[in-house]
Amino acid sequence: MATRTYYQSLDELFGYFGIKKDHECAHLNHWLSADVNFSLTEVQRQHLADKAALASYEGSQWNEEELKIKLIAILFDIAQVEEAYRLKVFFERPLKAVFDNKLTLSVIADCLMATPLGLNTPQKPYFFLQEYKRAKGDKYDPEAQMLAAMLIAQKQNQDERPIYGGFVIGLDFYFTTLVEKKYCVSRLYHAAQVDDLIAIVFLLRNLKEIIVEQ
Repeated sequence: MATRTYYQSLDELFGYFGIKKDHECAHLNHWLSADVNFSLTEVQRQHLADKAALASYEGSQWNEEELKIKLIAILFDIAQVEEAYRLKVFFERPLKAVFDNKLTLSVIADCLMATPLGLNTPQKPYFFLQEYKRAKGDKYDPEAQMLAAMLIAQKQNQDERPIYGGFVIGLDFYFTTLVEKKYCVSRLYHAAQVDDLIAIVFLLRNLKEIIVEQ
């Protein structure tokens, strides 16, 4: 019988799974910098500018659901990441995996991109975004939750391909990759800066291209 353990600490996950944070991050750099055949309309650019202004004005007071509805879902919608039968965005989905017959990791993924099973069940996950948290030091660390979800996906997928992730602290977005035991983290993207919101839309779209081409 597996012993159920939930890790709240990033260091505990690093220690148990032998994860190493690295600065040589070819997969992360490719994801964040590659050009994509995608452009924004002036209406979309203005919409993002309005969202950046709204985040600057009241974003620090948003709760988890307000951040998801007022910003996160809109970024995914503008990026047009879904593709029928191949890639779909899911929210609030449970994931679980057993490691070494003694440790069970269990997490609720705030947001993920996955190949769907049927109409609305995530089957093969590629990307996780743990968001809506005020700050590190709260009861749950969004980065640790995201890494736990990435480790579960790595275990389930069994294909040695990169797992992609992101986490949000307040209005600050970070993006990550996990390749075997190598973990990389991007620079900060701030939701109150329109250029950063545009960059997030493009990196989400680029992620779609990377996944679909696999």
